[in-house]
Order: sequence, then structure tokens, then C-alpha cells
Amino acid sequence: MAGGLRPRVTAARPYLVAAAVLTGLAWFAVVCYVAFVIFAQAASFTWEEQSVWEAVRRKIVIEYHMHSGEEPKIWDGWEGCSMVLTLVPIAIAAIAATSAALLSDMAGTKNPHCNASHGPIQQVKQACAQQLPPYRFWLQWCEGLSVLEAVLVIGWAVMHIVVVNDLVGYYVKMMDSWAAAGLYFNAPRSIYKLEWIGIAWGWLLWPNLALLFMPVAHNSFLNYLTGLPYSALVRFHRWIGQFTMVTLCLHGSFYYLYWLATPELSFWDEALDWGTKSTINFLAGSIAWLFGLILWITAMEWVRRRFFEVFYKMHITCFLGFLVFGMIHFWWNWGIFVPGLALYCADVIFRVWQAQNLTVAILADNVGHCDGHHAKDGVVVMVDIPVAEVGGDTIQYIQQKLRPYSG
Repeated sequence: MAGGLRPRVTAARPYLVAAAVLTGLAWFAVVCYVAFVIFAQAASFTWEEQSVWEAVRRKIVIEYHMHSGEEPKIWDGWEGCSMVLTLVPIAIAAIAATSAALLSDMAGTKNPHCNASHGPIQQVKQACAQQLPPYRFWLQWCEGLSVLEAVLVIGWAVMHIVVVNDLVGYYVKMMDSWAAAGLYFNAPRSIYKLEWIGIAWGWLLWPNLALLFMPVAHNSFLNYLTGLPYSALVRFHRWIGQFTMVTLCLHGSFYYLYWLATPELSFWDEALDWGTKSTINFLAGSIAWLFGLILWITAMEWVRRRFFEVFYKMHITCFLGFLVFGMIHFWWNWGIFVPGLALYCADVIFRVWQAQNLTVAILADNVGHCDGHHAKDGVVVMVDIPVAEVGGDTIQYIQQKLRPYSG
């Protein structure tokens, strides 16, 4: 038997090698993306190295000539950095991982790196999936907490603290240099620190929003790279969503405190300003914050469980409001949203195409009888139901139809 299998294994080897190389490339692109969205917020990595970043931005600027001889930019350096350093790595990762999955299928095997059923990889996955005590508390609060989730959550929280400290330290050194030059300040340094902390938390929205939408797609390249199903990946979407809202609340709250504490500023003049004083639209930011709060509340566990339609509709509506007013508040936010939204849109298009090529069984009153066989207790029946034909709350519809057969 071994001799009979050897030609097949030999023939599949080029596909497996190519799949392994593409998988490594995809992981490299993902690591580069995550590293950029994190380290780009650290002042010591970016703002204190202005010469390096300015050189990069100047190379990416796209200009065009007018009849008057002017050369206005149609692609700003910041926009170029956002596109090249965020969208390109994700595109590379998606194409490489998808190609690797296709090559693995052509070789007649699954992904050897993420789908091993035995060996050290499986042992690591089992250790990472181990639930932490107290089990009942974590189960009620966040549907359980695994070792992997705990490590990532702690690391993400530490990253926030480090970046805030780094950014505030940058502003402190900047103010020290101003004071050494003899500049006079109208308010104590403690008041200005409120604004610095608010700015720091605002910059931290970048990595949170950049990663927030990555696990949302049902058919994502992350499923292949990590070996995790959608139900596991979407939990990271929820965790990052919690961090996003906490960060957003701290960003807005510290700015409100700064406006209230600064004598020469009027709180309402600042809060209601529609971008007339600077490139930042404060009123749009407050509206985006309000949409985010409503989305956060309606996404709570008890709302999702009891009022799924409310959760689903408010999630879409409030996200669109948050997206639109967030970009009005700070235009360069588009570079944060685009990569994750591009993956989600591609997933929606794929699922729509997939739905057109499925044989669907509609749940009917005689669901208990199929091909002469009766669905007995303890038998799990998987049924695909097109939502458009169900109407109303899908879950309640299914429960209503299955109740006569539940015993």
C-alpha cells in the first residue's frame, strides 16, 4: 500500500511546497499589517522620526500639472501611506492564502499548518482553547474565556497603556522645549495633559478599527491561516469591539474635560463646531460617538439573545452612522476602514453567488417526515433556509416550526 501511495505523494509534493511558501507569505503580510497599525501610533516610532516618514510620504504623493503651472496633489502623502501600508499587505495575504488553499486542495490534502489532526500543532491548539476559571463567570460575561483569548486581551491592553504613555511623553518633551524657548502658557500643564491624553486615545482608535472588521467575513483567508472557524474568529471581533468602544469613550471624555477645564475655551463652541476652526470636525465626532454607544449597547449579550432583530438592524444602521460621521470627523479614517470592509464586501459577494448555487430545503409543516423517515429525538437536522422567504425573525420561525416535533 505504501508503494501504491508513493507516486501520488510525489506528484502532490510541488503543490504542498508552493502552498507552504504562499502560507508563509500570507502570514508575513499579516504580521507587517498588524505591526504597522500598532507601531505607527507610537510617537517615538513616527513623529520623532519625521525625516524618514516625510521622505516616504513625498515618494508616494501623486501630482498633476495645471495650465497655470501649479502642481496640486491629488493623492496626499498620508493617503498614500494608508493605502500602501494597510490595503496592500491585506491584499497580498488574501491572495496568497487563497492560492495556498487551492493548491492544497489540488494536492488532495488540507492545510498542513493549521488543520493537523495530531502532533504538536494540535496540542498547541488544544492548550490555547483551554477555558479559564472561574468558568461560570466568564461564560455568563463573555461566553467563556480561552487561554489564547486571555493572552491576546492582556497583550492588547498593555499595548494601549504603552502607546498612551509614549504619546503623552512626546507632548511633555515638546512642551518642555517650548518652555525652554521662553514661551508662555495660559493654563497649567495638567490641563493641557487632558488634551494630550485625549489625542493619544484617539490615535489608538486606528489599530482597533483596523483590526475590528478582519474577523467579520464568513469566508476569510484568516480561516485558512489560523485553522479557526468563523464562530471562533467572530469572538475576536467582539473583544476588539469592546476595546474600540472603551478607547472611543476615553478619547471623547478627555476632550470634553479639556474643553470644560480650559478658561479661554467655550465648551459648546468647541463641541458644536462643524470643522470651522480646524480640520477636525468635533460635532461629527460627537455624533459618531453617539452612534457607537447605541451600537455598543444593542450588541450586548442579553440584547443579542432576546432581541436579535433589534441587534442586527441597529448594528448595521449605527455602523453606517459611525462610519460616515467618523470620516467627517477625521477624513484620514478611510484608511482604517477600507481593508476590513473590502474583505467583508468580497465575502458578501461570494456568499450571494454561493446562495444562487445551493439546493435549498424549505422548512415545512411536515418537516418531521422526510423520504419516509421520521426525525426521532436526538437527531440533528441541518436545514438551509433563505431568509428572504422566511420573513420576520428567522429564529422564532424555526422554533415555531420545530415545536410540534420537539416531544
